[in-house]
Amino acid sequence: MSIFSKIISKSKENKIKRVPIVVCAEEEELIKALLDALKEDIIASPTLVGDAIKISEILSKHGRKIEEFKVVDIKTKEEASREAVDLVLKGKGDFLIKGLVDTSIILKAILNKKEEIFEKGKAFFSHVAVAELDSLDRTIVFGDAAMNILPDVEAKIKILENCYYVAKRIGIEKPKIAILAAKEKVSEKMQATKDAAEITKILENDSRFIVEGPLAFDNAISERAAKVKGIKGKIQGDADIFIMPNIEAGNIFYKALCYLTKSKNAGILVGGKIPIVITSRADEEESKFLSIVLASVV
Repeated sequence: MSIFSKIISKSKENKIKRVPIVVCAEEEELIKALLDALKEDIIASPTLVGDAIKISEILSKHGRKIEEFKVVDIKTKEEASREAVDLVLKGKGDFLIKGLVDTSIILKAILNKKEEIFEKGKAFFSHVAVAELDSLDRTIVFGDAAMNILPDVEAKIKILENCYYVAKRIGIEKPKIAILAAKEKVSEKMQATKDAAEITKILENDSRFIVEGPLAFDNAISERAAKVKGIKGKIQGDADIFIMPNIEAGNIFYKALCYLTKSKNAGILVGGKIPIVITSRADEEESKFLSIVLASVV
């Protein structure tokens, strides 16, 4: 059984159905994903915040009436984002879903309430992606592909912790974590290699996981590549979690999986008291659906 099939089964078995609050819900692929999640009995009925007329038109196309849902009619994206965050903080929902709105707008609304959303001294969000690789018949977790632009060592460790948290929630025990760079040897000209070596040193005695870096991607994902290159470490093509050197690497990798492979992908923001589904507006229905499923489990 695939990892997403297991997550879906786990969601169905959960007696408490999570309630999503959708920001700017007037997006057809997202509405379709929500209807799929409702049909599969994974979530409870969502609250749809946004343009009620447009939301109604999309629902009608798919045989549903707007009266079947709780809808908060707000036309501006900024106000819709603020209202959605407030609804979650008031206990009206369990997690947020980004609809037809720029990530920066919803993040501004979240950060304006950071004292309520984050534990004291832990205001750090990162994007965590889960990918079921069709070519290798395995599942990987990676970050950051959408949030932190150029993380330093401290930020990469927090990204690692968030990835580890999601990996544990989906059943990956004692994961192997690769800190990625373009080569395995530390180079003064390549900051990612220096960061990876420092992180490995800091976390080498942590019993929760195995961390190694710097590692090039091929040696972290392919046993053959690791053997050919003579990689002698604890990770030889069998990494479960991949920590990207920067947002460009993470974002390009995520979108390459979406557009160039048949892999199944999901992505959420974690680090606060509530998970947030942050998918690209161009993502297809399946990716949005799987991201909703992932958030409901996390």
